[in-house]
Amino acid sequence: MYRLGIDVGETNTDAVLLDRHSQIVQTVKKPTSPDIVSGICAVLEEIIERNQTDPKDIAAVMIGTTHCLQALRKKENLASVCVIRIGSGKNAAPPLFEGNDSLRRCVLPDHLEIDGGHEVTGKPLGMMDYSHIDQFFSRWRGKETIEAVVITGTFSPMNPEHETMAASYVRNIVGTDIPITLSHEIGSIGFIERENASIINALLSKAMDRALHGLQFMFQHFGIHGDIYFTQNDGSLMSYEYALRYPIRTLWSGITNSLLGSSFLTGLKNGVVVDVGGSSVHVALLENGFPKEKRRNQLIDGVRVNVPMPDIVSLPFQQEQLGSEEFLEKLYQAVQRFQPRYEPLPVIFVGGGGQKLAERFHYPWADVIVPDYHQYANAIGACIAPVSGYIDRMVWMDPFNPNEALHSAIDEATHMAISAGANPKTVAIQDAKTIPLAYVPSKALRVRVKVIGTLSLSSKGGM
Repeated sequence: MYRLGIDVGETNTDAVLLDRHSQIVQTVKKPTSPDIVSGICAVLEEIIERNQTDPKDIAAVMIGTTHCLQALRKKENLASVCVIRIGSGKNAAPPLFEGNDSLRRCVLPDHLEIDGGHEVTGKPLGMMDYSHIDQFFSRWRGKETIEAVVITGTFSPMNPEHETMAASYVRNIVGTDIPITLSHEIGSIGFIERENASIINALLSKAMDRALHGLQFMFQHFGIHGDIYFTQNDGSLMSYEYALRYPIRTLWSGITNSLLGSSFLTGLKNGVVVDVGGSSVHVALLENGFPKEKRRNQLIDGVRVNVPMPDIVSLPFQQEQLGSEEFLEKLYQAVQRFQPRYEPLPVIFVGGGGQKLAERFHYPWADVIVPDYHQYANAIGACIAPVSGYIDRMVWMDPFNPNEALHSAIDEATHMAISAGANPKTVAIQDAKTIPLAYVPSKALRVRVKVIGTLSLSSKGGM
């Protein structure tokens, strides 16, 4: 049985086939197609024909893609988003007020504000008046097209009830084809940051849907009936359906795949990874086998958000800059940013241009490594990515018992990982902590838990 990892980059689509012993059987590199599916189709044809692989022996396909990141940068295929706020605060800053004009133009100029939401204790602030929702959508009939809806409620990470109720009501109005993003499923505390992240997720829904249209049929056409997974920003896997619903979670999957692949190829759990692509160089920290997460000042296209994302330094890059002292100095400073004060970590170069850039990068403080198959690190990282369960929520403890809240979240995250396909015997806690909220009464607690496990493929033949 095989695992197939595919990385759809801005320039190339790479694929790697691993056997049951995690040995590399085959690699393929093809130009990326605008629609994603055609490029993936090309690599599949070569893998099956060149290696004479029986498609039935491919137990699972793991895909990483920068498509949504490119769509956001180019402002292409972004959905027209309607915003609904639930809470007592009225006439506050308009949705996405920090965004640039090209982003704000995708958000319908009028947004709906209705009573409701919850206090930090989880207690409802009031009742929602559904007639306001009816009136709001009746005004839009025959006007601008609504392609996605965002619903954000006050303290919904503490109690998502009003967001869920509003979504159910809106669904009856807009139908089943329009995606609805609920903020408590995207971000954590901080109303504006959570709403911003939810809007960006909704903006990307159209680009993701168009890119993945026909993907499942294409795999079936090749005789591949294994499950399809996508890699997400934290280096773990999510289902095809989950990727369609939460495209924001794929934005940095390319660099996280690169870090996981670097760890696999070198056997190192810690190091500074330099991923050299066709138009940019990304530098990030490999920390205990996973990307180091950015803990503060998370920005997407200049907009504040509160979603998990890797800590990355990105530098524009063209091949003619290989000998540029100015660029090499910028790269040196980027690498230094992630180095500890003592005992510098090895610097690992991967990506299509990794070898050539490493030859010109002088770093006397630690080893500079260019592993075999470095140009396929992203696809390899996608192929070996684990399954995770992640909880980040607020709880009101009365009586106050942080340990009980933490253990409850660990159990829930473990169940999430197993339900998503993790082998129960391999599930382990990667991160678990409780964080008191300094600006609210002490009974409010933020709970963050992440567990990971190896993808179980026993139902597909066992690996």
